[in-house]
Amino acid sequence: MPVGGRTFESYGEDPLLAGAIGVEMVRGVQAQGVQACAKHYAINNQEDHRSSVDAVIDERTMRELYLPPFEALISEAEVASMMGSFNRVNGAFACENPTLLTDLLRNTFGFQGWIMSDYGANHSTADAANAGLDQEQPNEGFWGSKLLEAVRNGEVAESVIDDKVRRILRPLIGMGQLENPVGIAEFAVDDHHEVARRVAEAGTVLLRNDGLLPLGEVRSVALIGPDVDGVGAQGGGSSMVRATKGTSPLDGLAAALGEDVEITVAYGSDPVTPGALLPGPDAIPSSFFRTPEGERGLRAEFWTNPDFGGDPFLVRNDGQVELNMGFHNFPGFNAASPRYDKLPGDLNAQISARWTGSLVVPTTGTYQFAITSLGSYAFSIDGKAVSSSGNLAVATEVEAAEPAEPKPYGWGGDAAENPTVEELTLELEAGKEYPIRLDYAANHPSQGFLLGARFRLGWVPPAGVYSPEVTEAAELAAKSDVAVVVVRTYEAEADDRPHMGLPSGQDDLIKAVLAANPRTVVVLMTGAPVDVTRWGQEPAALLQAWFPGQAQGEALARVLTGEVEPGGRLPLTIPASLADTPAADPRTYPGVDGQVHYTEGVFVGYRAVTADGPAPSYPFGHGLGYTSFDFSDLAVEAADGDDVATVSVSVTNTGGREGSEVVQVYVGELPAPVPTPARQLAAFAKVKLAPGESERVSLSVPRRKVSYFDVETHDWATPAGEVEIGVGASSADIRLTGAIQVA
Repeated sequence: MPVGGRTFESYGEDPLLAGAIGVEMVRGVQAQGVQACAKHYAINNQEDHRSSVDAVIDERTMRELYLPPFEALISEAEVASMMGSFNRVNGAFACENPTLLTDLLRNTFGFQGWIMSDYGANHSTADAANAGLDQEQPNEGFWGSKLLEAVRNGEVAESVIDDKVRRILRPLIGMGQLENPVGIAEFAVDDHHEVARRVAEAGTVLLRNDGLLPLGEVRSVALIGPDVDGVGAQGGGSSMVRATKGTSPLDGLAAALGEDVEITVAYGSDPVTPGALLPGPDAIPSSFFRTPEGERGLRAEFWTNPDFGGDPFLVRNDGQVELNMGFHNFPGFNAASPRYDKLPGDLNAQISARWTGSLVVPTTGTYQFAITSLGSYAFSIDGKAVSSSGNLAVATEVEAAEPAEPKPYGWGGDAAENPTVEELTLELEAGKEYPIRLDYAANHPSQGFLLGARFRLGWVPPAGVYSPEVTEAAELAAKSDVAVVVVRTYEAEADDRPHMGLPSGQDDLIKAVLAANPRTVVVLMTGAPVDVTRWGQEPAALLQAWFPGQAQGEALARVLTGEVEPGGRLPLTIPASLADTPAADPRTYPGVDGQVHYTEGVFVGYRAVTADGPAPSYPFGHGLGYTSFDFSDLAVEAADGDDVATVSVSVTNTGGREGSEVVQVYVGELPAPVPTPARQLAAFAKVKLAPGESERVSLSVPRRKVSYFDVETHDWATPAGEVEIGVGASSADIRLTGAIQVA
């Protein structure tokens, strides 16, 4: 799911790859005497209406694509626990779905551990208990005293409870946790930081390079991006990590290049915040606003009630008008840019806010304003009421509201309402100061502790109108030998991204810098694909750094300078457009009438790419290095048992420096009575070679990879006939082909 809020938490679009990485993760965690918990089980591929959406999926697609990684964790790593997801699957909530929890997970895959619910994902007492759920999180909701009563009245057998106890105790005893309780101990912080650096380097994918990288002799570098002097790019929500230490891109590059190289910095955009997850155009940049005192931004006042009652709880200057509060602002959940001053948790509920100041635009023309809102608002400009919604009257003068008694509110968040986007067109004159006032009340019935204020004042300015930050960054790039633009997304659970673009005007930033200096490196610190076609031209070099962790600055600097090579390959397809994916169909995403239909079947990601269809921007498995490799002498030999073939190939480093290559083996279309993809990953291996060095690489092709799931027999079937074997450097870069006769 290219815009999925938790795509950054996953291991990619291919079940073999996701399973292989997951198995090693579980082994590593459990080797330390800590239970691993695999989540989210199952068919949890979107955050939009995650607590209620029904994933309608056929048995074959589920068994071939979405369940094999969980199956691998059980059979190869003996994972201790699982977490049931929020969503429904074919009508039943995942946490009370006997097909998922008992028939498949336990009876078919042989899972011996225990299953907990996600927080608040359990919706029943007896149904969930009898379906196979073992523990309700985070506290007593439908279980506790209710479960005890269900046992007493015969709805749940006592033997069912006994079985749950056994399942929870089994890993506790088997992993020795009773004798050696898990605790927090001292560890070598610097050594672990070095591991974080190596992981970031090995995971960085070089998507494009016209020879600019690794950097040669340079005297000046323009380092541009909203977080270049901080360690900010990471996922939000419950996956957010509190680092032991951190190195920013600026610190890392300065240390690597030395004092003789001048590094100048420009942010190029406002900070990236959870507001990036709201629909509608980007927020108006802060540099177009002035407070009543003449400072940059707007004067902001916040009340802890939705009625502007009493004195403001907080008064400050805000840059952008953009709020996404509640869950996204929980302590430890907000992954906004480090230089953004987060609002206190007291405002994570039904609140009211007012922004006042003035707006000055650089060009006379038509400006398309967009107000994204959940709740009520009133917007006036130049003393005129121009837009409002809900129960707020539009104000034409800045004056204090009459005090009102605070109204009680509940937790909220249960309706999962989406904000509306109201658009209006205004003709504005360059250089004129337009007084503005914007009142907002987070007073929708669904708003409260979890689903808080959601509001943004955005626009689409006339073509060619850039913020002063963008202009400054482009001028800086033009004066420098090389420009390095480090951009990021905001990604977190509870919301999907509204589009594949970069937030906070960063696409315009890249476009302007590329026009100013063709010797530009763009670094994508994102957890999921972004649209790389929006920039007008291609950068000289493009790096996919993902969310690279606490050592991101050191890792990036070492990759840019060639101290190490970028060692990663794409675990997913980067489509040229969301329209080229199943998400283009509302029935497939985000769903219609509470259901999301997996009608694409097994044709997902690279499996859906065809010769006559839209080409992705970058294919699954792609990744360049700083040297070159040749593949030769392919041999495909039949095998027995669980494997159908052994594929051997010679790999030679034909370049001038040491480097690594990922040998990828794909099987072609199967001679089956059902449609199968033209290409499916069957095996892979990474080799590291010195210049001129060769290595013979042999890989096994599992029988499962030349089989399909037969919905008539409810089992795997291997069709007889010839299957093509392709070996190469990506799903789109097949160097050698052979074949195997499958029986």
